[in-house]
Amino acid sequence: MYEAIQTETQRTTLRVIATRAEEAKRKLSLYALDRVLWALEEMNLAERTKVRADIVVQLLAFGVPYTPDVKIPDLIELVFTAQEQFMNVEPDEINRVPTIEELEAYFEQSRVA
Repeated sequence: MYEAIQTETQRTTLRVIATRAEEAKRKLSLYALDRVLWALEEMNLAERTKVRADIVVQLLAFGVPYTPDVKIPDLIELVFTAQEQFMNVEPDEINRVPTIEELEAYFEQSRVA
């Protein structure tokens, strides 16, 4: 019986950790894309026509289509579009109440830490 409880607690803990990792990844991606937007806005205000190499690398890393002939205002719109995938929260998760197992795992982890 104890082993079954322990196994289920471990599974729940792993699910909680995975959920937190996904949330952290989502937030970091939004932060990184915000920084790209900021850089593009600065280049646009300075009336630059060429995008810096470091920004191009970041654009491509997030799957934003880039070619040298794409204008900076258009890139800004493409980055906004790329951000949408990180802003969408699954409707089921918005008001989801954690299970008893998730709460127990959370508090157990808090006690250990």
